[in-house]
Amino acid sequence: MLRILFCGLKNEYGNAKKGLSFEHKHFFGTLQNMPGVEVQSFPFDEIMAQVGREEMNNQLIRRVEVEKPDLLFCFLFTDEIKKETISHITKNTKTKTFNWFGDDHWRFPIFSRFWAPLFTLVSTTDGQAYRKYLAAGIKNIIKTQWAANNYLYSPQAPSLNNGKYFITFYGQKYGNRGDYIQNLKEAGLPAEGIGRGWGNTEGSDIQEMLNIYSFSKINLNFTETPYYGFKKKMNLLAKLFLKKELGHYKFDGHHLLRNAQAASGTQRRTIKARTFEVPACGGFLLTGPSDDPIEEYYLPGKEIVVFKTISELVEKCQYYLEHEDERRSIAAAGLSRTLDQHTYEHRFKEIFKALELI
Repeated sequence: MLRILFCGLKNEYGNAKKGLSFEHKHFFGTLQNMPGVEVQSFPFDEIMAQVGREEMNNQLIRRVEVEKPDLLFCFLFTDEIKKETISHITKNTKTKTFNWFGDDHWRFPIFSRFWAPLFTLVSTTDGQAYRKYLAAGIKNIIKTQWAANNYLYSPQAPSLNNGKYFITFYGQKYGNRGDYIQNLKEAGLPAEGIGRGWGNTEGSDIQEMLNIYSFSKINLNFTETPYYGFKKKMNLLAKLFLKKELGHYKFDGHHLLRNAQAASGTQRRTIKARTFEVPACGGFLLTGPSDDPIEEYYLPGKEIVVFKTISELVEKCQYYLEHEDERRSIAAAGLSRTLDQHTYEHRFKEIFKALELI
């Protein structure tokens, strides 16, 4: 039995009002169900809210020393877990340490590269960042990718299909996502955005989300940055370059190059978890392109479909609405590939092998 202590946010952005975090639902949720794995949770946001950062870090060290898990599996948010804490566990206990870095397309130069050497092993989902780790002499790195929690995402019972979902995008409205939906509507296509910012309340619970993915004739996925347009880019630069001290904002020029690299990285088109979650529900996926090759995971035109321009998006939506058999065949192939290769169980087993734990 592989014994794991999972260290991550329990609540989205540490705010209980926002519900459970992505990592708690999908990472901890998968580990809980994996055969041969015994996992316990260390929800550092809840513990820190009760006892403060210093004592939370002390509790993490004590828990590792007392329970002696085989692996401390982390999903760091910012610097809640101190560098000294990670270093102590890695160097002074028999517990191996691992962190899954998300958003490395922009966080690598300002965060990940400084924390990675503290762990036994770390991972990134960004191919460009992976090469940057190696160039920086950081060798305890593997490349992985988002996936689907197959204990949550699965094809839903046909009896739940109310026939109202045609072309849908399920997710937050930001960047140019509204422009995509508007262009489809102007072409006379039954497209809608569902979720925060779209002016509706659908998709607010897990079952609705699963129904949308399972029963939409076409599920859309957009890969562009949320920092789209002049105003958003200025907001981003303000976050990176301005520090608030004693109620006043101060320009931070000490890390000018790092911040500029992070700002540039936000413009990359990334592979989203949705890329795997829609096929896991048996849904047909029409996705925008990514800077990391999607061909590493699915065969375009056979298991998913990719569009590159708005005109191509409109054209392919029209085509696949009219060609149901082809659409269903692609969705079925996407489901098969996902279950065979792209669940978090697959990802975690690769990580455990790299750590020589299995």
